[in-house]
Amino acid sequence: MAILGWGFLLPVGAILARYLRHKDPLWYYLHIGLQFTGFIFGLAAVILGIQLYNRIHPNIPAHRGIGIFLLVLSILQVLAFFARPQKETKMRRYWNWYHHWIGRISLFFGAVNIVLGIRMANNGGDGWKIGYGFVLSLTLLAFVVLEILRIRGSIGSPSSHTPPSFEAHPSSSTSV
Repeated sequence: MAILGWGFLLPVGAILARYLRHKDPLWYYLHIGLQFTGFIFGLAAVILGIQLYNRIHPNIPAHRGIGIFLLVLSILQVLAFFARPQKETKMRRYWNWYHHWIGRISLFFGAVNIVLGIRMANNGGDGWKIGYGFVLSLTLLAFVVLEILRIRGSIGSPSSHTPPSFEAHPSSSTSV
């Protein structure tokens, strides 16, 4: 559940928000849908983790602490959706900073906690390590490629071509 929610859906939702912003309002609806679905899977992972903890009482405070921290951050992100100010307000700039940085911190600690959880389980063999390693590698590769394309100007704007560095006037023989 955590790998699907924290390891796949939430990162993909963040990637869509960053690199499909020029496809308004599609990016927004995809972002909201994936983030909410990822939140539900993350919440289910926490609930299952609590049940497992109550049954076997493992001594893994770092994993449990990060999980609680992530739950709090994700609830704050959901609540921030309802407190989102209008684009024209001065407060929106600060809300965006909050939303982006809490999201990035959450995704980082989500990945760390998945790795800790897989490492602590240790009875599933290498399949879970390989599976999550594959998901994490694809996510990071997609991010790097999309970020390079964004920096180069290939994505992120309605027109994907860059304008010429000079303007030619067909009526004159010289170009500016």
